[in-house]
Amino acid sequence: MLAAEKLFIARQLHEITLDEIAKRADVGKGTIYLYFADKSDLFFQTAVCGFDELCELVAQSSFDGVAFPEGLLAVCEKISNFFRRRRPLFRIIQSEGDRAMERGGGLRQRWVKRRKELTAAVAAIISRGMESGHVRRDGTAAVLAEYLLGMLRTRALELEDAPESQRNLAFLVDLFINGANHKTDRKRK
Repeated sequence: MLAAEKLFIARQLHEITLDEIAKRADVGKGTIYLYFADKSDLFFQTAVCGFDELCELVAQSSFDGVAFPEGLLAVCEKISNFFRRRRPLFRIIQSEGDRAMERGGGLRQRWVKRRKELTAAVAAIISRGMESGHVRRDGTAAVLAEYLLGMLRTRALELEDAPESQRNLAFLVDLFINGANHKTDRKRK
């Protein structure tokens, strides 16, 4: 899976062959078929494994002695750093998620299950903010977790050209907790 991930750095899924993956992994092509049905299964399992790693990373986050905003910022930094270090994995997760949703059936169900596990891990953290009064309570923690994850995806995919002051994680966490109508904006009116 790591060999496939590394090959995905410069090319798309359809451009990579199992022969290249086997060569990169220093195994025979037949060995790949012992673990994966085909190239699509290999990339799907790579994405699923990535989700599992990310869920574990989020679940291990500790807020001991830290106020919720700082703890949330630390979790966002962990998620962001995970995908920055493993940019090809991020691309695989994006492409495999789209493919699973389009194909439907069992693949879609497996994908949605993993996605819900990540949402639940982040929702557990959001719940702490709800309990401490830092996060609004008129929504569910799961919905708020999806919004936060969406903000992190947007930051990673769409805001590369935005000024650093508007794409840094402290700004994102402040926007998530306080909203677009921040207190300093109200004072100016």
